[in-house]
Formats: sequence, C-alpha cells, structure tokens
Amino acid sequence: MNMKARMNHWKICAAAALLLAGRSPALAAFEDLGFGARVPGMGDVFTGVADDISSIYYNPAGLSNLERPKVTASHSMFYSGLSDGSSLGLSAVAFAMPLSNGRNGALGALWQQFSLSGVYYEKTGQVSWGYRFDKRSKYDRLSLGVSLKYLSHGFTRLGETYNAVEDGVFQNGNTDPVLAGANSRAALDADVGALYRLTRRWTLGAALLNAMQADVAFSGGDKDPVPMKTRLGASYKSLWLLLAADARVQKGPDGKTDKQFIFAAEKVFPSLDRGDLGVRASLGVGDREFRQATAGLSYKIQKIQLDYGFSLPIGTVKETAGNHKLALTYHFGSITQSEVAEAELLDQYRRLREAKEYKSPRDTASLDDPRLADVKEQARRENYYAANKLLLDKAGELLPDSSVVGLTRRLSTVAAFYPSLAVEDREKLRWEQLLSDGVRDFLNGADPRAMAQLAYAQSLNQQDSSLSNFLDRAGEITRISPDRVPFDFNRGWAEFKIIESDEYYSKKRYSEALRKLDEMLELEPRHLLGLKKSGSCNYMLGGYARAAHEWGKAAALETDPREKSKLGKMIDEARRKQGGAAWEPPESAARPDEPEKKPETAAARDAREIEKLYQTGADHYARGEYGKAEDDFRKILELAPENPQAKKALERIIRLSR
Repeated sequence: MNMKARMNHWKICAAAALLLAGRSPALAAFEDLGFGARVPGMGDVFTGVADDISSIYYNPAGLSNLERPKVTASHSMFYSGLSDGSSLGLSAVAFAMPLSNGRNGALGALWQQFSLSGVYYEKTGQVSWGYRFDKRSKYDRLSLGVSLKYLSHGFTRLGETYNAVEDGVFQNGNTDPVLAGANSRAALDADVGALYRLTRRWTLGAALLNAMQADVAFSGGDKDPVPMKTRLGASYKSLWLLLAADARVQKGPDGKTDKQFIFAAEKVFPSLDRGDLGVRASLGVGDREFRQATAGLSYKIQKIQLDYGFSLPIGTVKETAGNHKLALTYHFGSITQSEVAEAELLDQYRRLREAKEYKSPRDTASLDDPRLADVKEQARRENYYAANKLLLDKAGELLPDSSVVGLTRRLSTVAAFYPSLAVEDREKLRWEQLLSDGVRDFLNGADPRAMAQLAYAQSLNQQDSSLSNFLDRAGEITRISPDRVPFDFNRGWAEFKIIESDEYYSKKRYSEALRKLDEMLELEPRHLLGLKKSGSCNYMLGGYARAAHEWGKAAALETDPREKSKLGKMIDEARRKQGGAAWEPPESAARPDEPEKKPETAAARDAREIEKLYQTGADHYARGEYGKAEDDFRKILELAPENPQAKKALERIIRLSR
C-alpha cells in the first residue's frame, strides 16, 4: 500500500473511531439523518405535519392519515466533496398501509443503512403503528403512534487495527486498543408520537424519539446511550400550501441541553394533465452555532412521486457541496376521494379562468334554473351520476355564471359517493330516507337541514364508512361541523338530542333545552316524547300557548289513556294561563323538489306504528316502567310476530322482572 492510500485509510479509520466514541461535535452514533427526500427538503420539520409515509420515522401517529398503501425508496449523500475523499451515504426503503380501511389504524415498516466509506455502518429496522380515534369518539381529533426499532452498528477492521499509528505519523506494528475491541453492537429502542387537530387546517404534534435511550457502546464496560430527542411541532395546511414549525430539544455531547427551531414551507402547483410540481424550503437556528438552510422539489404524476432534498449546514462543516437526497414513492390502490375532489375543483377553476367575466363563486346555482331541467330530472330520480355528467357537459355554456361552480362541486361530491340512491321493489329504510332527503337539501343549498339529516342517517348506520366520509365531505363544503352522536351511543341522533335537552333542562337552561328539541322535531315532528318535553320547556319559559300546542300534538299521538288524561289537564292549565289564545306556528318554507306523497299502504302504516311503539317502549324501559314497556313490545309482536328487536327487548324485560 503506498503512503497516500495508507493515509486515506487512516483518516477514514480515525473518523470512524470518532463516531464510535461519540466525541465528534457534528456526528454521533445513530445521528438523526432524516428519511426520504420530501421532509429533509423541509428541514425535517414534520412533527406537526405527519401526513405521509415519512411519519414512520418522524411521528408514527401520522400513519393514521394514510388513505392507501405506499412504498418509498431513497438514497442520501452527506457532505459530498469532503477533502479526505470519504463518502457518507444513507439508503432506505419503507412500506405503509392502512388496516381495515383505517379503522384499525395503519402499519408501517422501515429499513435504512448508513455507511462511511465501507468502514463504519449503522442499520435500523423499524415497525410503526398509528391510530386515530373514531370520529364518533370524544377523542376524534387525536392520533397516537408508536415505533419499535432495532439498532445495529459496527465497523470493519482495516490494516491499521494491528499496525497502529503513533505520534500521528509512524506505524510500528502495535495493536490499536480501540479498533481491536468488539466491532459491532445491537440494541432495541422505541419512538412515541401524537397528533391533535385543532381545526381542519391547524394541527399540533409531539414526538419522543429514542425513548429507551438504547446503549450502543461496543465495550460492555462503557456507556453510549442514543440521545433521546423531544420534538414539538405545529402546522397550517390548506389545499396546496403548507406552513410548519418544529422545536427540538436533546442532550448534547457535553451533557447540556441543545435547542433548535426550524421553520418550513411547502407549495404545490397542481395541474390536471401534467402532474403536480412541489417546492419547499426551511431555515433553522439553534445552539452550538446550528444554522441550516434546506430546499426541495417534488414531481407527482398519477401514482408516482419523485422528491429531491438539499440541505447546507451554515458555518459548521465547510468545503462541502452539502447534503443531497433523492426518493421515489409509489401510491398503491385507487385514487382517494380527496384527490377526486381536488381534481374536480382544479378543473372548475381552469374553466372559469378561461371564461369571460370571471367572478369568485359565492353561491350555488339552483336546480330550478330552466337550463338545468334535465339535470333536475335525473336528480329527482336520484340518479346522481347521470345528473353530474349532464351538468359537466353543460358547464362550458354555464360557467360565466360562477354559481354553477358551487352546484357542480356539490353534485360531483354526491355522485362520487352515491351514483344512485334510487331503491326499487321495497320501501327505503329510515336511514336511507334521511340520506335521500339530506342529499336533496344539500344540492338545494338548505345546508343546516341537510347536515342534520345526514348526521341522523349516519347515527342509524354507524358502520357505514362511506356514509361517514360523505358526512365529513359535506361538512367541509357547507362549513357546518357534522353533529355526530358519540360512537358508543346506538339509539340514534334523535334520541341523543333528547338526552342533550334533558341535561340543559336539569340545569334550568330551558332555552338551550328547547333549541335541541326544535332541532330534533324538525326532522321527527311526530316524536311523542319530544313533543311532551317541548311543551314542558315552553311552559317553563312562559310560552303557554305554544306549550298547549305541543302537548296537543302529543295527546293526538298518545295511546295510553292515563297519559292522555294527564296531557289534557296540562293543556287546560297552559290555556288558562295564556288566556285562551292559540299559538300559530310560523310558516315553513316549502322544500324544493318535494316528491308527491303516495297513498300509505297497510305495510307502511304497520311499520310506522311499530317504530312508534318501539320508541315509547324504549322510553318506558329507560324510566324503569317495565310493565308499560312490556305492553308496547307485545303490541309490536301482534303486528309483526317475528320482529327480532321486540323479541329481544321482551326477553330482557322478563329476565329483569323475575
């Protein structure tokens, strides 16, 4: 070996020794080198973002945002152009996928290897899981995640191991005491993370990396713990813009706490047919003269995404061309609903820009527009795919009328989830009818009523993930938060409104109690218990005429003679206090496209009677009036002898009565 080659080997070996001993101020064992190329282009600011496969590395809670499987492969070159000719590289591959369409969270796996000129290496194998609490839970804004990591590192013994350099120049054949010892070590470690969505656009994140502080010292008598890192982050995200910041804390080589603050931004320039171009950058400052600038680019077309990231340490490592990272990501599965909506919105704005007299859309076009007669007819038949296709065909003629954008956005959303809601040869179930009514109001711009009906429908069919996602999407368009019932409440939206009203009533907040009842009675005007309670609230508020009116409607529905008699006395008392004046309900606006009511069949009457009996039976059961509840359920069995719900309820009452 010539002298020049010998000196290069010695320099590499010395660099490895410094890494192993943890004496380098720039690098230590299992230094945070990042993952992929997108996030490094943002200065590794991802704690409060965590919206793609990179969450495996930065904040495992973010895996819960994954909508379809993804795989990423990347390679990084660090401090390229160093004068000693050393080469520092990092290769990685990761895969992540949602479990049961995200209901059981998402699982990810990562493998990466860092090497220093073939002399020193670090390998990390990692399995991560992220979970977002159910949308019906009171913790629905929270996601949690955990990662288990296998860390392994080692070095190759070169000739200098047994022919040590002394006095910085001479080799005399002696063994190097550091390099001749154990040359590999493995240990386990773990990361934990959390995400909390303050609003649709603002998210907070926290991550604790290397929580176990694995000891990776080569010698059993030494200690070399991987430093634990604490990260706090926040992000603001709109459709094509991301702003984020991270604060990082970890123990430095001298035992003191190091702090870093990094700010990042990302902007995507989308197109319908040429792919999406993304640009990103960050600036960071911190202790120990930490200064860093990063930049990055990405290009995504269909299911393939290519990312490049560049970072340059300022004022520390000099005479280097910086760090370069390249990553390729493939998205499996079909296009997501959010991607469909983004593409449709982009197409609409493109058409509007091409149209004359463009104005930002502020309202929604009406289906009563004579130009939309055929669209209206298909919507009336609940053939929403056909209606949407007709509307898009007409869009070129109508786009100077910017309100059409609002209608196309709504109709395309409905068509994406429900191409058709028409049902033949049977009557619709209650949740199906509520969904149909909610969609009709949604298309006609009656947003509060539409969102109430959709929430009611979802409460009666909570296992339908498509309905749940449609409710969320409708909420984004109408800017009305879905009024969901808790995930463990299985008695429906109307019953939950009764419970909410009771809570206010018990606190003597009668106005709030009445408001909850009014919301429910708008959709269930024949709800017996709701009418009774509405009368009571109005009575306590001094609205005696309306109290008598509500109790009168309840009396017309009541089948129990004793209860009917009580209601009669209450009505008389309310009228006496009011002085005999009657209450006139305000005229409600006629609903557009209200279908003609068909004559009610005997089966429909029985179904309605069964529903009413089940409702009153459940009310009696909840109050402990088992005898009355038993009568109600027996009446159901007279109408429908094989009704399973009534049978189960009756068996439960009989067991309790023994």
